[in-house]
Amino acid sequence: MAGSNFSLTLRRQALRRADREALVDGAARWTYAELDADVDRHAAALLAAGLGPGELVGVLGRNTATYVLELLALSRIGAISVPLNWRLHPNEQAYVIDQAGITALLYDDDFAGDAGRLLAGTGLRTAVANGDRVVGDARRLAALLAGQPAGVRVPDAAKEPGDVHRLLYTSGTTARPKGVIHTYGNLTANHLAQLLELELTPQDRILVSAPLFHVSGLEAPGLATFVAGATMVLTPTFKAADIARVAAEEHVTGMVLAAQILFGLLDLAEPPDLRSLRYLLFAGVAPRVRQEVKRRLPHVRLVDTFGMTELCNGACYLDAAHEQSKLGALGAPFPGVRIEIVDERFQPVPPGVEGEIVVRGEKVSPGYWNDDEANRRTRRDGWFLTGDVGRIDADGYLWFVDRRADLIKSGGENIASAEIERVLAQHPDVAEVAVIGVPDPTWDEVPKAFVILRDGATVTGEDLREHCRAELARYKVPKYVEVVTTLPRNDSGKVLKKGLREIEAAR
Repeated sequence: MAGSNFSLTLRRQALRRADREALVDGAARWTYAELDADVDRHAAALLAAGLGPGELVGVLGRNTATYVLELLALSRIGAISVPLNWRLHPNEQAYVIDQAGITALLYDDDFAGDAGRLLAGTGLRTAVANGDRVVGDARRLAALLAGQPAGVRVPDAAKEPGDVHRLLYTSGTTARPKGVIHTYGNLTANHLAQLLELELTPQDRILVSAPLFHVSGLEAPGLATFVAGATMVLTPTFKAADIARVAAEEHVTGMVLAAQILFGLLDLAEPPDLRSLRYLLFAGVAPRVRQEVKRRLPHVRLVDTFGMTELCNGACYLDAAHEQSKLGALGAPFPGVRIEIVDERFQPVPPGVEGEIVVRGEKVSPGYWNDDEANRRTRRDGWFLTGDVGRIDADGYLWFVDRRADLIKSGGENIASAEIERVLAQHPDVAEVAVIGVPDPTWDEVPKAFVILRDGATVTGEDLREHCRAELARYKVPKYVEVVTTLPRNDSGKVLKKGLREIEAAR
């Protein structure tokens, strides 16, 4: 039924909230009536470029209004959008294009060189440039838009809940990127969950700084902003200073931040004016940092979450009523989502017992695109196997323990790297930390910590090991502590422990 097409959300808001501000990109602003009309113009331009329903279309660009308009227009015409990670090497982008079967590319002017190489070396048949420069047989979006008559209307393509809306490629932290399928039904379930769990209203102004090729940018709450009739505010970068400036100028009420951006905000010489901020969404932040944020922003709801691309963002958020009493928990499952903890025989375990986190429900992706082996490995009896270790308490709240791949096996004991990281992060001189297992002739593996210190800190590795001895069992204390200035990360800001293992292996 046509009602399943997400683009119809804009039709409704253009009628109900025609003059309310919908989208902000620097000085450029759109009301809902203007946004809906501009999506029609873009949809007509894309049809004129030869794009059509069901076609897989790559989108290569930064967080701009044009990028958002293109995603919305692709939905309107019934094409399948594939946001491309602009930080990947062109060879990796080429892999994604060919693995997905992308036949057309929309790209920002900044990426004209990459587009030219991709046109020459992949199965792309056409490309459309956002800016003035063109490459190969690429066409200019501006010229196509100029050719559309005033008031042009493009019918919203009929879509069922099970139809594919987009493919989002994972960051490839353990292997090559995998294309996660998001259906129209996944979007609907996520948007309803965002409205309920974040209590979104038309008065909200949501900052989107995470890249729009990532699920955090698109869906936390991302496109749900338009479902709420609220305002989406874009930033082209995800630097702490830029985010602080835009959040203050635009009176932002909510945003999602990667851990290192949150650290950056705390360390700014001039604290940003965040009096309008209502909630802050994040994951993987140490309790000490969380408490420091609460001290500085006591009026802000701090929302811990458990999520991933395969879950169309989150499976649970920590509710405001339990911010302190459940400190460290990730919340209870969203409506329509089930979370269980299972043992190695795939049997449910009692409350408080650790095991693998498995999820099912309307938000869960139906699978990976053209990857039967990965689907067999991660799906069982309708459940998605996350590969994460956690526990659920007696009240139904999820607690994260570690990535299964990051458990350190030392002398017959399983050590959670996240537990060591939590203890080290409590030290006042530690800004960030990541722990991995490194080979040991006696114990098979022992913990090694990579630590970024706060400015001016003089603490030594042995000082930090002593700090751990006061909190941890002896076998959990890192045998090695290395002070570093940076940590390898993926595009969502998550530390790549695979990268740390590769650094160790090369030594």
